Amino acid sequence: MPRPTRTSRSFAARLLAWYDAGHRDLPWRRSRDPWAIWVSEVLLQQTRVEAVREAFARFVDRYREPRALAAASDDELHAAWRGLGYYRRARLLRDGARAVVARHGGRVPAAESALGELPGVGEYTRGAIGSIAFGLPLPAVDGNVERVVARHRSIDGDVRKAAARARVRAVAEGWLDRGRPGDFNQALMELGATVCTPRAPRCERCPVAGDCLARAAGTQQALPVRPRPRAPTLVHTRVVLAPARGGVLAFRVPAGEPNAGQLELPGPGVLRSIDAADLAEALRVRCGARIAVGSPLAAVRHTITHHRITVTAHAATVLRRGALEAHAPGDPAAPWTTVARKLFARL
Repeated sequence: MPRPTRTSRSFAARLLAWYDAGHRDLPWRRSRDPWAIWVSEVLLQQTRVEAVREAFARFVDRYREPRALAAASDDELHAAWRGLGYYRRARLLRDGARAVVARHGGRVPAAESALGELPGVGEYTRGAIGSIAFGLPLPAVDGNVERVVARHRSIDGDVRKAAARARVRAVAEGWLDRGRPGDFNQALMELGATVCTPRAPRCERCPVAGDCLARAAGTQQALPVRPRPRAPTLVHTRVVLAPARGGVLAFRVPAGEPNAGQLELPGPGVLRSIDAADLAEALRVRCGARIAVGSPLAAVRHTITHHRITVTAHAATVLRRGALEAHAPGDPAAPWTTVARKLFARL
């Protein structure tokens, strides 16, 4: 088992030399525009890098500055975000853009305190924007950085809890290169994404492996410590597919619910299980509609966080629309939910 060795250069010097020698060419790394960096960081949350490449260019071309996004309607926003999931991120980004317009004349503020006061900008996003765009000496601790730090310093506490998170942040802040904070943070993320990976870390390629405590102890795979995943919750919900002039009937998801602002096929809500016999009453209560529910047409599966959802679509005859509105399934401007689009494809 290898032992950690002393090195003559600091952690930051070794890491930056490795980063400078070659790293992924990602489009958001070619800019120091704080708006573009902000957009990229929001896009990258819970989304694969490869999926973000094209989406980033498309989004910043459509919304070149906060003022443009601040003026976007819900439907425009959902159309621009289509395929990226977790639409709440898009709405928070627009809330942040509106705050920039209202408080800072449309320019992303450079002060750490002002950045932190913007809606949707948490500790990590503040550190990323502040260090990369403005050169502020702030750490940016995402999941990749968390893993590198926990392994390198053998932090064996649960990284979802405050004590271990504080230790991780303190180490990252101590390592930070004050002269190149943005490059350092991106290098640390790059190391976690490409070398110090969750499974099968490539320790032989790591520029800071010489004094890594987890490598010395052979505990790389055990760190970082995380709580056991929550047991999945099984949901079987139902919706109706009701033809109408202009397409099919849809319900606009209210604020505060998953997929708020989008169009869903009428039902009790995506996270509520329901029997077919109860669907008509649920539609009366939720949508103010009177609908005769017919036979099942198709079913699809969907996942939201720990929920494993089966959605069955039923034929329907509409006697009173209530709050329902007609939209074409194939309309690219209509912000249909992913579940609705899955059902359209199946049908």
